Amino acid sequence: MRDIQIYRSTDYDCVINLFNGRADVGREEVVIKTKNVYGTLYTYAEPSIPGQYAFGGTILFTSNGIFPEFNAPIKLHDRRMDLES
Repeated sequence: MRDIQIYRSTDYDCVINLFNGRADVGREEVVIKTKNVYGTLYTYAEPSIPGQYAFGGTILFTSNGIFPEFNAPIKLHDRRMDLES
């Protein structure tokens, strides 16, 4: 079940983004992570597939109350850094 929508500018939809061309993701496809950046907590999502990812212009969101962690837009780090040229 894919209830989490993807928003991206078409300028940023690149073939090295793991979810390139997709309109949504399933909850099992992403994990929520939090890190401390200069004293401020930064929350983002990454694909559940292990790898090195960076923010590639993709935002996740939903209005489905089953996934409250996505009710506010959250950045998705799905740009595959191993393919960065």
